[in-house]
Amino acid sequence: MQRRSFLATGLVLPAALATAAPGPPPASPHQGGFRISLKADAIGVEGSADDLLEAAIKHGYEALSVPAQWLADWSDKQFTAYANKAAKHNISWGANGLPVEFRRTEAQFKSDLAALPQHAKNLAKLGVTRIGTWILSGHDTLSYNENMAQHASRLRDCARVLGREGIKLGLEYLGTPSLRHNARFAFISTGRELKELIAQIGEPNVGVILDSYHWYTAEETAADLLIWQKEEVIAVDLNDANNQLTIREQTDVARELPGATGVIDLDAFLKALVKIGYDGPLRAEPFSRTLNQMDNELALAATYAAIRKSVDNALGAR
Repeated sequence: MQRRSFLATGLVLPAALATAAPGPPPASPHQGGFRISLKADAIGVEGSADDLLEAAIKHGYEALSVPAQWLADWSDKQFTAYANKAAKHNISWGANGLPVEFRRTEAQFKSDLAALPQHAKNLAKLGVTRIGTWILSGHDTLSYNENMAQHASRLRDCARVLGREGIKLGLEYLGTPSLRHNARFAFISTGRELKELIAQIGEPNVGVILDSYHWYTAEETAADLLIWQKEEVIAVDLNDANNQLTIREQTDVARELPGATGVIDLDAFLKALVKIGYDGPLRAEPFSRTLNQMDNELALAATYAAIRKSVDNALGAR
């Protein structure tokens, strides 16, 4: 599901991207073992499964997030053809959203959980090995401990279904202060707290989705990234922050493409990932109305270029 309804926000594009027409991606590989990934819904790009695989190939992406819902009615022939085309162009699979609403009623959770085994089988059939979701950092009726118990129970059920198909579940903490202060009871908003939830879930296929924006708004440092082992990091979001807001004023929907403002120390963030040995998908998720309203080609090119430039700036171009 979409994390939040988009609000009216501006997007600050790096100067080199603001007026540039889409062009071919760099021919040389980048430093670091991670894979620059396309998560189309996060940048307002729509299209069929075939359209988005073609877009990923054209614009130089190395991974593509595949929603489970895409695959519901595919034939064996479609699975094989799609996987073969991706492999031919060295496209691996990213981590799309968990198709289970676990934050609301028990009835809705149970209904979605009942459909998860088939979703998981379809994803595994394509070769997808990771999926993710986010943890809302507050609740109006559940205390911290009550919320922790509910999250651990429900996400454990999800993880067990996914684990039977060889799929890892990544959990993203949200560090933005405005999110945790909007609810009566605060909840997880840092990596250390998320570690506690993962320990309570107790399943070996559960890990973290790291986001530079929430790392920044949680006031964490590079040392806080090093608490994670390579195999625990399921996916990484690379974003920048609004330079018109203080860290306390940042909102989840007023972020920027990586490197756009220089507010977040992406060099330190990326270098920590390299130290961990992370080699999974690296994607942008700026939640910007401006980016959403761009022509698909420009949005795809601008997003790839912003991620690639941030990686080259941090680690050096080859």
